[in-house]
This record gives sequence, C-alpha cells and structure tokens, in this order.
Amino acid sequence: MEVINTFIGKLFGYDLQFREEWSTDLVAYDTGKEQRNQVWERPKRHWVLPYNALLLEFRNKLKELCSRAKGMYNVFLFIDPYDFECALADCSITAIAAQTVFQLVKTYYGSTAQTWTENKTRIQPSAIFQPIIKIDGVTKVEDTDYALNDDTGEVTFSGAPGAGKVITANYQFYCPVRKEDDEYNETTIWKNVFNMGDIPIVEVIE
Repeated sequence: MEVINTFIGKLFGYDLQFREEWSTDLVAYDTGKEQRNQVWERPKRHWVLPYNALLLEFRNKLKELCSRAKGMYNVFLFIDPYDFECALADCSITAIAAQTVFQLVKTYYGSTAQTWTENKTRIQPSAIFQPIIKIDGVTKVEDTDYALNDDTGEVTFSGAPGAGKVITANYQFYCPVRKEDDEYNETTIWKNVFNMGDIPIVEVIE
C-alpha cells in the first residue's frame, strides 16, 4: 500500500455527502434492558464525491488519481471542506520529562463529556498553511525551535520543553482516504465533457 501525495477537496458544492461511523457492541437482555460498549474511541468518516460534469482536463486528473489508487488499495489525501484545521484550543499536549517529540492531535467537542482526541498524521506543508506552534503560549519558530514532519504529524523540538509545559498548535491537515470500491466508471455526456458519477471514499485511520 502506498500513499499518493495528491489530494482532492474543496471542489464540491451542496451535493457532497458525508457520513460518520461509530462502532458499538450492543447486548440485549430478555428483560428488555441493554448494555452498550463503545468499541471505537473515535469515528470513521465516509464521503460521496459528486463528479457529474467534468471537462477533459479535470477528468484526466481524476482518472489518473483513481487509477493510481488501484481501487481500494492505495491511499490518497482528501481535504474535508468542513474539517481541515485545528485551532490552538483543540491541540493541547502536556510535556513529560525530557520529551522532545510530540504527535499533533485534534480534540473534538473538548468542553463536553462526549469528547474524543485524534492523532493527525497528514499535515498541510508550510508553503500552503504556516502552522503556529506554542509552548506555554510563546510562539516558536519552525526550523529553528522545532521541525514538523508533514507525513507523520510529529513535532520535534530542538530542546525538551520541560515537564509540565503545554504545547499548543494551529495547523491544517489532510485526511488519508481510500476508495470504497474497486471500480472506475465514466460516461461521455458531450464532447470533452464527462460524467464520473459518485465516488465513495472512506477515511483510513493510520
């Protein structure tokens, strides 16, 4: 399996479909009562991408991506138009001892009891969005105070921040995804105009 360093996203109108999947183990008793056990600590996201009328140039780019994906096999990068950025308040990591390497995270609904936190491993590079990394509220300088690995979401500081120090981060990220089927279909609806139909994709949790 390979990750194709190509992304799609921010190309959709109101036809983009989204579904969030959780996993719950449900045990039903003869009394009518039930026991619910949470299996997944975070959701898996699904989208259906509408490509109903594409000109030849965009058809060729999408066809290449789908072919290189080899159906469900390879992973590519997607920008969810409604969830692609982490605010400083949603990424808070407390340093321990001599720790210098930290995984970027995003916490969802952190002010509620139903919160959860996800590792973010595919970060948009600085050329696209300059991240802000702080230690106890003090902004640090990339390539001087720290290095950010865009392919893992790991931040490595030049020196340990110190036990109890709080690292916060504002950054944008991609979502690694794969196709939900092994087929590719298209219809020519006019000269150099193509209907690709709906392409279902699902989040790959790394």
